[in-house]
Amino acid sequence: MRLARLATVMLLALPLTACGYNQIQSLDEKAEQAKSNIGVQLTARNQLIPNLVATVKGAAGFERGTFTDVAKARSGQALAGAEQGLRQAQQQVDQAVASKNVQQMQQADAAVTRQIGTFINVAREAYPNLQATQNFRGLQDQLAESENRIAVARQDYNESVKNYNTYIRSFPQAITARVTGAQRKEPYQAPAGSEAAPTVDFNKP
Repeated sequence: MRLARLATVMLLALPLTACGYNQIQSLDEKAEQAKSNIGVQLTARNQLIPNLVATVKGAAGFERGTFTDVAKARSGQALAGAEQGLRQAQQQVDQAVASKNVQQMQQADAAVTRQIGTFINVAREAYPNLQATQNFRGLQDQLAESENRIAVARQDYNESVKNYNTYIRSFPQAITARVTGAQRKEPYQAPAGSEAAPTVDFNKP
């Protein structure tokens, strides 16, 4: 009886192997690794945000003497609101990366990208001399590099997903995909405006 079962399993395994089972698993693993790398890069960008906030706050202290009390209050409130939005977006990224859910990662990516831009714009308006500080220029380079690494990670993932989806739709692999339950993967939609090489420009007027 055991020999008969073993023979049946082997007979079933041979067609699956011939129809691309191993390749489906390999392409699936590559796509998952590429998705994981997006998470790594999103986390790396998140880790730059406390430095960004601290640098802006340091510049705020430096320029404090040049503001009236009313201007200080207004700029402080605006900056505090932008900082809160940024921290909430950070938390969203952490949760999305932990979930490994592509849709959640997309939404969190877009949220933190938007909030970084808002925070920078508020800081620039409140503290015009901010972009002249060495720390801020250094962060400009680090954030721009981080954005570029995220863009590359997105592209790598989407290429892996394309290869996987194309393979499981091809014949005879499609039969194996149906038998094993292999499902189509969704590509990663980048935040609006990030289709080209993304940059963080601190020097806009």
